[in-house]
Amino acid sequence: MRGIVIAGGLGTRLRPLTLTRPKPLMPLAGAPLLEYQLSYLRAGGVSEVCFATNYMAEAVEAEFGDGSALGMKLTYAVEEEPLDTAGAIRNAYDAIPGEDCVVFNGDVIHGFDIADILRKHEQRNAFVTLTLRRVERPHAFGVVPTDGDDRVLGFLEPSDEQKRLAEGEATGEFDNINAGLYVMKAEAIEAIPQRRCNIEREIFPAFVQQGRAVYGDIRDDFWIDIGRPAQYLQAIAAIVSGEVASPRQFLRRDEAAVDPSADIAEDAKLCCGSAIGPNVQIGAGAEICNSAILEGAVVGAGCKIIGSVLGERSYVGEGSEVFRSAIAAGSSIGAHSRMGGVK
Repeated sequence: MRGIVIAGGLGTRLRPLTLTRPKPLMPLAGAPLLEYQLSYLRAGGVSEVCFATNYMAEAVEAEFGDGSALGMKLTYAVEEEPLDTAGAIRNAYDAIPGEDCVVFNGDVIHGFDIADILRKHEQRNAFVTLTLRRVERPHAFGVVPTDGDDRVLGFLEPSDEQKRLAEGEATGEFDNINAGLYVMKAEAIEAIPQRRCNIEREIFPAFVQQGRAVYGDIRDDFWIDIGRPAQYLQAIAAIVSGEVASPRQFLRRDEAAVDPSADIAEDAKLCCGSAIGPNVQIGAGAEICNSAILEGAVVGAGCKIIGSVLGERSYVGEGSEVFRSAIAAGSSIGAHSRMGGVK
């Protein structure tokens, strides 16, 4: 069994943070996002992995190299042009052909037991197993209905109205959604055309129509798709709280993961699952709440950074307040300024 990680997206919903690094390398409590995927695969006994890359592909390879430092064997399938999800899987498989594969979306953090998912896949002799996450309505995701034996019946795309109502009051009713983790027989991947195509809208529905053994493995563990800054901060909070395991040990101060090189005033307040990166400076009396302060950023005395991400080498002058914002790398905010929504 080999692994494929789809890591080529542009990360547009995370901009401006992804203008200087690809989303798969966004830091989460001291470890890049892709290292979480590798730790999940390693825990499931998978040590040979191919990254399907496109945007800033060279940065991903520079970060992980051949994988030997992690006890793994890594290869890279760089797309000359974006191939969408199914095309990316096929392109990566062609770089390491001949075996069944575990496939991950490269922007997901979760607490799933990969070894158990693989066991169930083998027991069912499944053509494809989709890991499905139960989510409460209303939500903005497409739905994957299954029968009483967990065979997948179809793929229902979210409506515009469903997306509009996604932040409404919880109903106590649940749906199963695609969690972006698949186990696929080699034959299933070889059935994907060698062209741009989508796994959910084209390939999996075709397998279901053909009567292939496509199963869902329904899970309730923590799961989040890191698409927007708010979800990125949710993931960090889950890691800091211990709800999701980190592949690296990190230094904890109060309610934050802190890089040892950071210079933080003794009376600064760090709370609600924050992350403080390398060489960050935080002044006296500053408050950092559910925020990520990336490498080399400076936060002046008396600042409040709430629900925000400060990009690398950004500067926030003393007495300023930043609420629910994503600040580009190298930005400078003057003293006693205010950004974002009112809190």
